[in-house]
Parts: sequence; C-alpha cells; structure tokens
Amino acid sequence: MGGILSSLLAGISLGLRQPLASFCDVESTHGDHLITKRGEYVSVLRINGLRRMCTRQEVEALAEQQRIELQGLLEERGHAIVGWYISDPERSGIEIDRLSLNGCRSIARQIGADLSDVIEERRRRWPNVMRWETTCYVLWTRPSVLTREDRKQVAEERRTLASQFPRVGNTQRFALRSDIMAARHESFISRVQAALQGFDISCEFLGPHQALQVAREATYRETAGSAWKPTLLGDRVMPRLPDDLDDPQPHPQGLLWPAIRDQIFNADAETKGGQLVTVGDYTYAPVDMTIGPEDPRPFSELSSVLGRKRLPWRSAMILEGGGRAAFGFKEAGAGFLAMFPGNSDIRRAFAALKLERQKNNHNSVRMRMTATTWAPVGAEAKLRRQASDLSQAIDAWGNSKTTRISGDPLEAAMGSVPALALGSTATSSLALVGDAFSMMPWARSASPWQRGSILFRKPDGSIWPYDPTGGGLRPSVVDIIIAPPGGGKSVLANTILLGLILSSAAISSHGTKLPYIGKLDIGPSSRGLIEMLRNALGPERQHEAVYVKMQAIPGFEVNVFDTQVGLEYPLPLERVFLQNFISLLATPLDGRPWEGMDHLVEDVIDEAYRLCTGVQGGTPKIYTPGIEPDVDAAITSLGISLPHHAGEDDPTWWRDVVDALVNLREYRLAGFAQRHAVPVLQDLLIAARSPEIEKRYSKITLETGESLIDTFDRYIMNVIKNFPMLASPTRLDMGDARVIVLDLAEVAPSGSPAANRQTALMYMLGRHILARNFFLHPDYADDPHMPPSMRDYHLARFTEMYETTKRVDFDEWHRTEPAPQVDKQAVRDGREGRKHNVQLAFISQNHTDFSEDLYKISTARWVLKCGDQETADSLIRRFKLSDASAYVIRNALPGPGKNGAPFFVDMSAGEAKYEQLLVNVLGPIELWSFSTTPGDTALRSRLYKRIHFARALRMLATVFPSGTANSEIERRKSERMNVFGLATDEAFAGVLDELADEIVEGRGVAAGLYETLRAIDEQSELEFTIG
Repeated sequence: MGGILSSLLAGISLGLRQPLASFCDVESTHGDHLITKRGEYVSVLRINGLRRMCTRQEVEALAEQQRIELQGLLEERGHAIVGWYISDPERSGIEIDRLSLNGCRSIARQIGADLSDVIEERRRRWPNVMRWETTCYVLWTRPSVLTREDRKQVAEERRTLASQFPRVGNTQRFALRSDIMAARHESFISRVQAALQGFDISCEFLGPHQALQVAREATYRETAGSAWKPTLLGDRVMPRLPDDLDDPQPHPQGLLWPAIRDQIFNADAETKGGQLVTVGDYTYAPVDMTIGPEDPRPFSELSSVLGRKRLPWRSAMILEGGGRAAFGFKEAGAGFLAMFPGNSDIRRAFAALKLERQKNNHNSVRMRMTATTWAPVGAEAKLRRQASDLSQAIDAWGNSKTTRISGDPLEAAMGSVPALALGSTATSSLALVGDAFSMMPWARSASPWQRGSILFRKPDGSIWPYDPTGGGLRPSVVDIIIAPPGGGKSVLANTILLGLILSSAAISSHGTKLPYIGKLDIGPSSRGLIEMLRNALGPERQHEAVYVKMQAIPGFEVNVFDTQVGLEYPLPLERVFLQNFISLLATPLDGRPWEGMDHLVEDVIDEAYRLCTGVQGGTPKIYTPGIEPDVDAAITSLGISLPHHAGEDDPTWWRDVVDALVNLREYRLAGFAQRHAVPVLQDLLIAARSPEIEKRYSKITLETGESLIDTFDRYIMNVIKNFPMLASPTRLDMGDARVIVLDLAEVAPSGSPAANRQTALMYMLGRHILARNFFLHPDYADDPHMPPSMRDYHLARFTEMYETTKRVDFDEWHRTEPAPQVDKQAVRDGREGRKHNVQLAFISQNHTDFSEDLYKISTARWVLKCGDQETADSLIRRFKLSDASAYVIRNALPGPGKNGAPFFVDMSAGEAKYEQLLVNVLGPIELWSFSTTPGDTALRSRLYKRIHFARALRMLATVFPSGTANSEIERRKSERMNVFGLATDEAFAGVLDELADEIVEGRGVAAGLYETLRAIDEQSELEFTIG
C-alpha cells in the first residue's frame, strides 16, 4: 500500500512541477538519444564554431544559408532547436587543468622532467586571462511530427514492448522508445549536422552520457570537471536492496537502472525572493528576454561584451516550429484589435513579416531566450550586480528588452539548463528564421581539438586548445612561421616545441621518452629552452638535451657519407640527401647548375661507395690502430681476430672491424669503426676518374670550355680546402641526445654570394646532423643493401624511430634563399614527413622567403606581424584569405605586448581549413626562459652561474613579471653613460652585474623578493593541500 501511495504522490509532484526533479523530463535512452516522459527524442550537438573568421555581413549571409537549409524543418510543430551557451571564467582553472595541464603534468612525470614551475605558473596565470565557454544545439523531436497513422504505430510499439516486462517502478522507462520516432529524429539531426558542416561550422555529436554530464554541470556549477557519469541503459549497474528486506513482493527496480532524475539531482533548490534561487553551492539569477531585438545581431557580439567583463553566464534560445500557425493567429488578433488606438504598429509589424514571407519565402518561428548568471552562496550582492550587467548587455544587443522578474526564479533558471526539459519562462517572440539563426550561438572561433598541451587565447578571452602532435587531424605537419625581428616568432616556436615535449608525442610502444626534436638556428634563441630541459632532467640525464654552437675547428667534423651501422650503402632517402648536398657543392654562386652535373653527381656517389667495398677494383679503407682508441681496446679485450686478405702482411680493412664488432653485437663501437670505412669527399675525386665515369662524362664540355669532370673536381677540391670539417671522418657525436639545438652563427656568414653559399651549405649539413635518422622506416629493413645479420637489429631501431614523433625547426630560413638545392631538400622532407612521422617548421621574416613549392606543401601558416601595407596585401593574395582574415593581417597584429603575442594562423586540419586570430599568452618564467634579447640573455646567464636555474627564473619572473628587464637595463645604461661618461659596453656590463647582485641579495629593484617568493610557496602548498 505504501509503495502505491508513494508512486501516486510522485506522479502528482511531477504533474505540479515541484522542485527540483520535476524539471527533468528525461526518462530513458534509445541508442544515442534521450527520451522524455512524453516520448520526445532529444540529442545534443556540440558546436565548436566557425573554422574561419567572419565579418558581420558574412555571419548574416551564413545565417541566411541556414534559413534556406533548415526552415523547412521548423515550418510545422514538432521540431525544436535550442541554442545553448555557457561561459564561466571562475571555473576556468578546472577546465584548463582538464583540457591541458593535467596531461602536461602526467607527461612531465613520465619523462622524468621537473617542469612544475612552468606548469604551475600557467595554472596561476591562464585562469586570469582565459575563460571557458562551450556551445551546444539541443535538438528536440516531438510526437506531433508524426501523422495520425504513425502515432498509432508508435503507441502499438510501446504497448508491445511494455507487455514483455513487469512494472519497473521508479527506474528508466525503456518502453518509451520507438523506432519510428528514432528514425524521424535521426533524419532531423542529419539535416542540421550536414547543414552546419556544409557552412564550415565545426560540430560533433554528444552521446547521452556526455549530454547528461553537460546538463548536470549546468545545474550544479560546483560539479564542473568532475568524473560523474550517469548510469544508462546497457551500463553495468549494481543491484539495490529494498528498504524492507522481508517484503515477499519482487522489486525489479532494484535490478534496473535508476531513474535519471534521481542520478542528476543531489541537492534541492531554495528560492530567495522573486529573482534569485539557490541550487547546491551557487545562487542563480535568471534574466528573460521579453521583446526580441529591433536589430538582430550575431551572438558573438553579446558573448564578447560579457566575456570582457568576465561574467559567468549561460543562455538558452529556443526556436520551435509552428510559426505559420502562430503567425496566422496573431495576425488575426492584430486585425481584430485594430479598431482600438495604439495597435496600428502591431499591424505594421505583422505586415512586414507577411511581406518577407511572400517576397523572400521567409518563415517565422517561435523564439524564447532565457539567460542566467550565478555566484557562490552568500555573495548575493555580487550576483545582483552581475544580473544587472547581464540584463543591460542583452538590452543593448540590438535593442532587446529583458526582465529579471519571472514569477518562479527556479523555473526561469532551469530554463537555461540544456536537454532536461523544453521550457522557458521567457516571452515568446515571432522571429524570422534568418534573424533567429543569426542570433544563435554558432559564430565563435573553432579549434580542431578538444584538448591540447598548448592553450592559446582568443581575442575575447575564450580558450583555443592546440595539440602540437596533430592529434590525428594533421597527418602532415609542415609549419611556416612569419614575423619580422622582434615579432615573437622565436617565442612561439619554442612554445610549440615545449608543448610537443609535454604532449602524447612522448608516448610510444617503447615507453614514454622525450620526443626527437632538432632546431637549426642562427643565434641563441632556443638556448633558454635547452637550459630549461637540462635542468628539469637533472644531472644524470642532461645529455638528452644539448645546445651545440657549430664551429669550423677540430672536433666538429661531420661526414655526410656515413651510413647506418653495418651497411655499405646509404638508404634511399639518405642517397637523395647526398645528391642534393653534393650538387650544392658543385653549383656556381649564381645558383644556376651546370648542365649534366646532377647526373654526374648521382653516378659519382654510387661509384665512391662501390670503391669502398671489397668488389673487384675496389679499394676498401685500411684499418689503422690508434685512430679510435675505444675500438682498439675492444679488439684486444674481446679477443677479436681480424682477417688479412692477401697474407699476413696485408692490412686489415675497417669494414672487417665493423663486421667483427657487429657479430659480437657491439653496435656502438661498430658505428665508430664504420666512420672510417665509408667514403669522404676526397673519394669523390677518385670516383670521378674511374673508367666507368670517364666513359660516360669525359666528352661533356661546358660553355666555359672546361670539361664537366674537371669542373666537378675543381669545386670539390675547393670545398676540401675551405671546409676541412666536411672532408674527414665524423667526430661530432651527439650521443643519446633527443632534443638538439644547433647554432650556426659562427659558420653561417652573410653579405656576399660566397658567404650565402656557405650558409646554405651549413643548413644542409645541419639538417643531416639533426634529422639523418628521422626518416627511417621499418620497410627499409628489407632494403637490398641490408645485410641479413643486421636486419633484426635495424628493424627494431627503424620501428622505434618511425613510431616516435619527430620535429625539425629551421629558423632564419631566408638565409637559404640563394640555394635551390636546400629548398629542394626541404620540399622533399616535407612530402616524406607524413610517412615517417616527421614534423617540419620553417621560420622567417617574410612570406616571400618561402618558395612556391614549400608554400604548397605547408599545412599551417603562422603570422605574428606583417610589416608594411604592401607586404600585407601580397600575403593576403598568396594565402587567399577571407575578408575578415585580411582585416586581421592589416590591422590586428601589433606584435608582442603585455597581454601576449597575437598571431594569425591559417591551418589545415581534419580535411578542413581554419583561419583564426589567437594570442600566445605565457607566464614570466617561460618568457624569461625563451627571451632572446641581448640584455635579458646576459642577465639570465649571470644568475644561472650564481644560483640554481629554476630559482633564477623564479626570481627574474617575480622582479620583472613582464618577462623582460630591457627597459630597466636601458635606463640604467643611459644613466651611467650620461653621468659617469662610460663607454656603451662598459656601462652595459656594469648594469648587468649590478642587477644580478640586487636580485641575488634581494635589494634595490628586488627589494622584498624573498618575502614574495615565500608567500607564493605558501599559497602553492595551500592549493595543493586543498586540491
């Protein structure tokens, strides 16, 4: 009897819509859709937004296109589209952790790098300048879409399904499902989703679990970011015992899935007057739109205004079908009332709507909008100010009218919670479909990714995640980064590199390790990144991140003819690189290659390798003790007996030493020995004079009168003379380094054709040093030149390298412009990168520094600053940018400032093109790590020598939170020069020493530094304890 009474009271409660569970109509699920107690089907699309920026006119044009595509769905009653939006700056920290920092912490821990200072600084800074927002379309299909015959069939479906089961009590009523309703609903979803995607609006379908998570987090803001998940049909559920264990009646509800409303609601509501309601830990203030806007405007205008105020708020705009019937009814009413004064304006309004319908086939829809803001319990005064700001912002949005008095503040607040019920206390308006769609929340900037180790900020403060691995959406990553000096390109490039290190790129089937990263630079712009990594890895692993200043002195020899250990010939892509490199050596300074030289180079390379083997006519390299002491010691300690090919007096070959060490699996030592078994540049001269080469090329004479072979000899001999580092066996050894920055400043001059040629040559050499092993593939283990004894060893190596994400950055790319061979190699690497999991980035000052071939294979173009108007116009034409993007290039890229470094990105991802204006926001610790200005780097180096790296950065970041001391350095330097008459260099050095002393001792400009650091540490400990 008690159970019957409880059920009866529950039904009465639902009928009266008593708080709080009465505001949840959702009863069950059917596949990927929710079902309400009235048999309505509900689904949620997350609207990521526009892939490209749009002007207001373009937004209105897209809204008109949506009208054309979708107004047929809203002609009659039965379908509804709810545009739901939420922005919550106060909970941004939780979302920033979820979207990015939790993953960064996990990766840093797994790779053994203590980057906590950087990560926690992001956690402190980003929530103050970024805000979390999301948008959804909630799609409703009501039984009223069905014909009378369909309704009969649906009723029969449900009766048949219900008859197969006993009464299930207060559980999920799965008998409400209907295949007929599901088919109509799925057709509705498909139409909407196809229309959005066709208009370049990124969206994705949310399953019922995700949809209810969104609804619960909207209801209880304190649950944002929690791990709560509803238990739905098909999920595993633990049986629940009845209250009366002696009750003989069966209780099937204890074995089934609990009611959805019972899972969602865990705290009741309490109204506070007629305008506020408390639900859980927050009090909410609803605002209803009473009159729609006189001038319908894009939703982004409203969200941007409130975003700048950092106001937490959400809104729901309901568009329902049946506009024609409502129009006819209201028009008739307006005609009836025309006899009374004051109704002529109503008639004129309906006349205007009628004209639009007849002239342009513009239908009308029923539109309602409710918005809500909130504050913690006890902060009612703050909440009332927020509600006032929200109301005023909506009023100013095209001259709308709002009210904060709704009769029932709970019902009004729940009207802005998605997917639970289709209701609103807002006044219904009759809006043209095109106007209504222009006001829906879809015109926001979309990111291809939901998460990423890097978070950029949109101009309105919302979050734009970036996954530097590509996340499966960028199978080919070829970046072009453009900015004049001081434009922030090096900081952005370093941001991406650090993001790659803290991303899933570190994870492979061989464990979690630093990804392979190489950067070729002219100057120390990435030295700070390497220093950060080395200190984060600790003394025992500092060798994994190295900064090498390339020099033309002994110890820096690199032989481009090195092969994989145990192989006598290069792999296919290694051979291609050699052809480009040697062709560059044999090309005149004007860049025009000699006729036939490319073919000669190919044949000479092959012949040089052949002559270093034991084939007939070959002259293998002779083993000489004393050159490689470690190899000599291994031969003795391992008791290796080396062969003599023609007798006891005949010398041993280096190849014999390689083979002997390989047989003993001493691969590292075999690699040392192999450096002396392969050709060097001098061997090209011998190969060029071999009978076979002479036979093919001796008769070719150039326009200078010199033979092709003689010309080749002359160029190679010149290189041997001027660049001895290229003509000897390799000595430069990077060991086990995984992150390498190669600084070419001392070997890459500029100013003359010869200097430019040398710089191009060094770029090619640097590419060989950094990326020689990046383009290995498991298929190469079956190369015809692969010795069977080495196949398994190399297959494991090649597989690990192939599965590991790798990246090479080429800074100051304009320095390679005179050498087409360098560009040719870059284009080849870019085309091969996808197949070998290699990312490439080319960084320069102007878009004209990149060839058309390189531009065409690029998949992202990052522009931080563009220079003059002429340069901007040419870039816009070349990139084929939209009007909105063109405006950004011309007017919205001022360069780095105190609020970050804005940039424009034109990116291909997921078979779509994205054009966005974003801001790179870093904390002072990262800015100090990446700073490249001479004063900052010199001050940083002084502190590194005196105190620990991490502490030095914290001190600099605290004393100079802008990330630079340049203004203070310049002020003091000028003072010393003017007052004391010191020379510039002397004054500069004195200022740096003075500032370093003040920071270390906590005085002068650093007064109170140590107290501030202690306070930060105490706050961090408190947050950790609370967390």
